[in-house]
Formats: sequence, C-alpha cells, structure tokens
Amino acid sequence: MVATPKSDDQALAWRGSLLARLPGGRRSYWFVVAGAAAITGLAVAAMAALAGGGSSLGELTPVIVATRPIEAGEPLDADNTEARRYPALTLPAGAVGALVGDETASAALHPGDVVTEARLGGLPIGDRTEVAIPAHTALPPLAPGDLVDVLVTLPIPGDGGAQTQATLTVATAAVVTDTADHAVTIAVTSQELLPVASAVIQGSITLALVQPG
Repeated sequence: MVATPKSDDQALAWRGSLLARLPGGRRSYWFVVAGAAAITGLAVAAMAALAGGGSSLGELTPVIVATRPIEAGEPLDADNTEARRYPALTLPAGAVGALVGDETASAALHPGDVVTEARLGGLPIGDRTEVAIPAHTALPPLAPGDLVDVLVTLPIPGDGGAQTQATLTVATAAVVTDTADHAVTIAVTSQELLPVASAVIQGSITLALVQPG
C-alpha cells in the first residue's frame, strides 16, 4: 500500500507525541525500542533452545503435566494429567515425577503446566505459573511467600559499535513458592512467563525482594 501524505503526517504526529511523553525525548524512545528488540531476541532464543532440547538444558526428565484446566481442590488423575519428558534445567523446583493416587491441586493448573509439590498443598498462587530460577543467578535470601521483582540485564548497541547495558523489569511482585539449594521457584503471570523464561536461559536474571512473605 502506498503511503499518502495524510498517513505520513499521522505517523509523524504519533511518533512526536510518544517522544514528547517519554522522559528524555528521542533518546528514551530509541532506548525503549532497543529494549523491546532485545527482549524479543531473548524470547526467540528461549524457544529455539527448548525446541532443540540440547544437552545444555540437562537430561530429559519425566514429570506430570496438566492436560486440561484443573481447579484448586480437584483431584489429579489420568483424566486430567499425563507424564511427559522435559530437559531438567527447564523444570520448576519440586516438579512431580509420578502420582501416587491421592494428590489434590492446591492452586489452579492450566493445560501444559508442570505439577509441582507447591501446587499439591503448598502456597496458593492463583492463576500464575511457576518458573525455576537457578541459584547461580543474583538471589537475595528468600522464603516461600516473599514477593520479588525479576530484572534482566541486556546489551544495548551504542554509537560507534560500543555497547552499554540496560536493566529491564520483566516481572513484578512474583511470588516465591519454593526455595532449594539449586534453584528458587517463583510464580509469574501468563504475560510475564516468556520474558522471564527467556531471561533464565540467557543467565542474566536478578531477583529483587520487594516484600517479605
């Protein structure tokens, strides 16, 4: 479609309005654009790594996964779950490898969610999804019930080929549901899940305690 003078004027007016609203004007505008592009790159890298299932993500491990929506208080059985195999390093802490027959969900589960011990009588997390944060990342002392912000540090191309770093918040007030020697498990919203998972795979994630449980 060929742009008309009117449509060009509208586009320029929209961009000018955005620049006026951003602190720092034009420089902040391009910072936001660069940050969004970097997050997109992380998401693509995460999806490629998960699809490949390479050895860098650990051995394939059997876990129990929800196959349909499960409400809190509903028993888990072969009608609403099944066993699948995922790379070990992509699994949340406390992932359940098998059912013994008397498990009941303590929080809602969505199709594809990995069943964890925290969702079998642990801390209620509502509609959030759990993500394991490796212990080698920047972690403050945490306990189940704490609320944390999740930050990722990204390289941003600068003038003359130089690079700077920018830190973006990819999740706010995530709920800590489990702590272990090798990882901390947090519960995030569906909108935050992919950016957080991408940051975990890239190894540039930081948790900031915002409220003790």
